[in-house]
Amino acid sequence: MKTKLFVSKLNQITKSLISMTPGQREVVHQSIQALDTDIAIDELIQPLFDVSAQCPHCHSAKFKKWGKARMIQRYRCNECHKTFNNKTNTPLAKLHKSHLWEKYAHCMELKLTLREAAKICGINLKTAFLWRHRFLSAQAGRNDDKLSGIIEADEFFLAYSEKGSRTISLPRVSRKQGGDVDKRTKEGQVAILLSIDRSKHMIAPVLSADTASEIATNLSKNIEVNSVLCSDGSWAYTGIAKERQCDHKRLINNKQRVIDGIYHIQTVNGEIANFKAWVNGKMKGIATKYLPNYLGWFKESSQKRDSRQILQLAYGRQQHSGT
Repeated sequence: MKTKLFVSKLNQITKSLISMTPGQREVVHQSIQALDTDIAIDELIQPLFDVSAQCPHCHSAKFKKWGKARMIQRYRCNECHKTFNNKTNTPLAKLHKSHLWEKYAHCMELKLTLREAAKICGINLKTAFLWRHRFLSAQAGRNDDKLSGIIEADEFFLAYSEKGSRTISLPRVSRKQGGDVDKRTKEGQVAILLSIDRSKHMIAPVLSADTASEIATNLSKNIEVNSVLCSDGSWAYTGIAKERQCDHKRLINNKQRVIDGIYHIQTVNGEIANFKAWVNGKMKGIATKYLPNYLGWFKESSQKRDSRQILQLAYGRQQHSGT
């Protein structure tokens, strides 16, 4: 009986489609495509939710299925009685147009500007900005890669920026983009530590100060014992090498660029140059408050993440305001 009813409804739908104009059929086609992509995105995220399945509100593991909304499974917690889906309290929560997320992630894979991504995806500039920072927020500040083998480390500086701020009074004299920061001093600059091994594992924390203790706090825990640490002449790295029982290769002056043919800091300095050229060139400068986001993006792009991997990384279940 159910089979006959289904066939009857299918025949009615087919007749309706035949009687439609080409424009009407295209609208139906686009709607079906959007629905299919919604389901595909949900299927991409669902396994990640299943691994750490718990209520995002009270963290209870006791919950049950509670119907569906727009084909997405919802759940209800037995403890706090709140409902949720697999994106609740993640950076992807309450974002709309999920059928465009993979296309937008591909734009991020190519490191396109906001205007370029907005044009390709057919979204406005504010949406492109929101998506960029939601996609990046799960990776921002994550510097837990373990570095081993031959490790290179160096610090670099970027000018402090309030780009986009609506604050009337800035804590400094205003300047043009890429303007007159005195690079001979550390005033008005933000210190970043970048360290990379020959397997392309990387950390890039923003330092609260360019001091030996701050460098040690952000680097020591990531270095595997008995590695080889290559650095410039800064004494900050000497204590780290001793603590982690590392052979320390110090490139003290410009005349000594390579030791024993393999130990150098050219790789890390090349990555620093690439990052500076990217953010100050194509990105036209970035606000300092978003610096951890862009460092996370740079790290992931250096590891050749594709659009689906970018979305999986963006999922990163965590507490997120406004979800």
